Amino acid sequence: MNAVNPRRRAPTRAAAGSFTSQFAIQCARNIFAAVERHMPEAPALATWLLENAASFGLPENAVPDDDWSQRRRRGVTAADWKKLGAALAKAVSSELNASKTAADMWIAAIGTRLTLDALETHILVLALQYRLDQRVERLWDMISSCRGRPGRFMRDAELVSLLLAAPRADVASRLAGPAKLLASGVLHLGSQADISPLERLVWMIRRDTLPAPDIYDQLLGSFTAQPLGWAAFSHLGREADVAADVLRAAIAGREAGVNILLYGPPGTGKTSFAATLAARIGARLRPVAEADSDDDEPSRDQRLAGLRLAQRLAEPGTTVLLFDEAEDLFVGRRAGFDEPQPTSRVFIHRLLERVAVPVIWTANDIGVLGPAVLRRMTMCLELRVPNLATRTVLWRQMGEAHGVSLHEADAARLARLVPAAPAVAATALRATRLAGGGAETARLIVEGVARAVEGGGLPVPERELNGHYDPALVNADADLAALEAELVRTGAPRAISVLVAGPPGAGKSAWVRHLAGRMGLPLLQKRASDLLDPYVGGTEHKIAGAFAEARDTGAFLVFDEADSLLLERADAVRSWEISGVNEMLTWMESSPLPFACTTNLAERLDRASLRRFLIKLRFDWLSEAQARLAFRRFFALPAPADLDTLRMLTPADFALVQRRIALRTHAPSPEVLVQLLADECAGRVGGRGPLGFATAAAK
Repeated sequence: MNAVNPRRRAPTRAAAGSFTSQFAIQCARNIFAAVERHMPEAPALATWLLENAASFGLPENAVPDDDWSQRRRRGVTAADWKKLGAALAKAVSSELNASKTAADMWIAAIGTRLTLDALETHILVLALQYRLDQRVERLWDMISSCRGRPGRFMRDAELVSLLLAAPRADVASRLAGPAKLLASGVLHLGSQADISPLERLVWMIRRDTLPAPDIYDQLLGSFTAQPLGWAAFSHLGREADVAADVLRAAIAGREAGVNILLYGPPGTGKTSFAATLAARIGARLRPVAEADSDDDEPSRDQRLAGLRLAQRLAEPGTTVLLFDEAEDLFVGRRAGFDEPQPTSRVFIHRLLERVAVPVIWTANDIGVLGPAVLRRMTMCLELRVPNLATRTVLWRQMGEAHGVSLHEADAARLARLVPAAPAVAATALRATRLAGGGAETARLIVEGVARAVEGGGLPVPERELNGHYDPALVNADADLAALEAELVRTGAPRAISVLVAGPPGAGKSAWVRHLAGRMGLPLLQKRASDLLDPYVGGTEHKIAGAFAEARDTGAFLVFDEADSLLLERADAVRSWEISGVNEMLTWMESSPLPFACTTNLAERLDRASLRRFLIKLRFDWLSEAQARLAFRRFFALPAPADLDTLRMLTPADFALVQRRIALRTHAPSPEVLVQLLADECAGRVGGRGPLGFATAAAK
């Protein structure tokens, strides 16, 4: 609070770009006209003018010179009061021909966009002047002090009406919550009834920046992310098309209360999809207050004010708003602390219901939003990293768009190495183009990004999905060709479940990929390590998400290492292992699309899970005839007789030895090859035989 100071002070002045002195003088004249010379405000007004005379161009003898601080109770003499009025009149006349400032132009621009009336405009000017002009700030504080009130700009209709010479009731109505000034966010009402103007607007005026024809970007920021092709988000399935239809209709019909929520872990492309979605319907995407006036992180109040102002400034019928990181609005933080700040849920609910311009919200953690907020969302879309097949196609397409040549094998390798959203690939390829590189440069760049995201380590690369399937080298306990013919025939049910058990490398995953291809379905492959989560509810959430992703994309879902997901519950040692199995069993019964589980350890599966598989298959070690055939196909040599002594071989063993001998300069003899295969068999136990469950269902 500013106290009444001694008789003379150093001249004060307005900030650069601020209003002329005329407003401050006019406020003083309004006070002069409204108060009597014997009232406490009279000496305060005389003191204020004495302190600021020089800044108004008044000579020293034009203002009554006395120690007004000592005469507060006695008031001002009639002669001095008359002299004070004359000085104020002279100060006003000296400013009549002043040129317009940046502040004047901003007020005109905002008044036009918000259709403010004259009184609303004057209140906004007063709020800005309090921040920008020390003379107005001191005048308000001194008069407020005379009336026993705090020295800060507040929702004080009586004091505002005094300075603006306006009816108190009219001022009170303009400062009501639903009225334009507060509802638009151009003024913010604090918890202590203090009022502050939009910080970005104050910053623009301080910098003497003139308003552009479209002031939205200047006050609320501009969007720089480039949209991708619609095909980049084909993994989202039909939901993406529905979201586009909803937004298109909402814009065309000026529908209120339309909110689209995009949620998912960081790095899944939520912001990129928002840009692509807006481009899809031909709308302009505009952000909402993503930085404060210093380009730092904005507060919750600043983001809320930005959203309210965006609703007023955005062009209806052509614009969609983007509120990135929605958690900022629903979980505020106290200044200087990391504890949640209470927020009014009812206020947020009404805000969502009344938005005039459609809003796309993004969130990493929808748990903080709460069910009531989620129910008010028009649509909620979960953003996921595309599956491997889709990522491979995206790398090729984006490579062409950025002028970076990627062969099919290069694209597949990049897609496997770093499971990431389309925007990550687009950024990496842009950098590759700038560096003049190719596939290897793109790999270095995208691995660097992925390593940073993972905190120094790389994510586990996905397995190659296009491994060769050779039916002649699969030793199954069922006629796979006949089974495939039944599953791919016209009218065959799609809600099938398959268990494929057998030793590692026997061709289980390769056959499932082959089956998905024959059924015309994309493959969605999940490892146990992708889904297991020690946090409460984490595994269940990821399992449900995998089935939901398969449903949304129409994919054939495959769980590798299924024994970790369907562990016998009697052997579980942690509660989340049991709840994870329960979740799997629930989804296995209700999945409308085919899914398969592969395992090396069928004996560890929960007994209840076995009853839920329609088809159970056992892939065993290669027979003697198959082993000899594999020897010829992999090494182009006849199989030696001692190969028959190796009873636990798989196609993967031959493939591994083939890669190993490629490192040698001379081709090894058949006997050396047999020894290498024997090394692969060393330590293995087991043999050909039944799994312990019936195989009739597979026949």
